[in-house]
Formats: sequence, C-alpha cells, structure tokens
Amino acid sequence: MEQMQIAKRSASNFLIFAACAFVLWILAAAIDWFAQIIRLSTPERLPALAASIVSSSTLQAIVAIWLLTAAFAIAFPRMLTPLSATTNLMFDVGYGILGALAGFGIAIGLFGGGWAILLRALIYSAIIAVGFAAVRKWLGREELKAYGSARWTAAGIIALASPFVLLWG
Repeated sequence: MEQMQIAKRSASNFLIFAACAFVLWILAAAIDWFAQIIRLSTPERLPALAASIVSSSTLQAIVAIWLLTAAFAIAFPRMLTPLSATTNLMFDVGYGILGALAGFGIAIGLFGGGWAILLRALIYSAIIAVGFAAVRKWLGREELKAYGSARWTAAGIIALASPFVLLWG
C-alpha cells in the first residue's frame, strides 16, 4: 500500500511539474517573440535556452544522488527510518524536476527544437521507476532487516552505478 502511495505522489508531481513547465515555455516563447519584434531579443535566444536545458548535468546529478542514497538505505537498514523522509522528499522533488524537464521537452519538441530533453527525462524516469520496483520486489522488508548477501549485492551494484551515471549519464 505504501508503494502505491509513493507511486501516485511521484506521478502527480511529475504531471504537475510537466504541465507547469510546458506553460512556462509557451509564455517564454510568446514573450521572446514580442521581444524580437521590438528588438530586445534575437531569434537564437530560445533555441540557445533549449540547448542549455538539454545539456544540463542536473538530471545526471539527481539520478546519481538517488542511487547512492538508495544504496546506503539498502546496505544499512537502520538508516532506512531516518532516510525514509529524505528519500521520499528526493523522489517528490526529483520526479517533479523530471516532470518539468518532460514538459519543457514537449514544448521544445512541438516548436521544432528537437525531442532530446523529453527522451532523456522519460528514459531516466522509467529507469528509476523500474529500478525502484525491482529492488522493492527483490528485497522485501524482511530481507532489508536481515543481513543477507542479497542486500549487500544490491547495495554494491547500485552504489557503483551512481558515479557512472554522474559522469556519463
């Protein structure tokens, strides 16, 4: 039941931020169009902003931090209780940011700026959701409380993945 609440909250955050980012991009495009008419902006301004958003390393950093936090929570279950509020906050904020990137990606793609940012946001979102579900299924609450090798294996794999995501994500 708790997993369903987390999934609903994360999905809601994703969708709300996506809608807000989409509207924000439309407003920015309208203001930029008007600014171009009165020569306060150039036609390159909005495509340059889109390119900047696409190449941002913020998304990689968020995913890398999520992975490392998850590895610590799995490796040291006694930390799970104090980390649960932090982990929930990270999921809420993280999925909100991924949603915002998806919203920007839809708007940028619709106006001819390419679909790269939308694809990255959706791919990262799917990987995180599938990974979260797989770890929850593979490591039930009993396994997390025990000190079995499966817990250490999962924590090690996830911890090793985090710097790779940060460096090459």
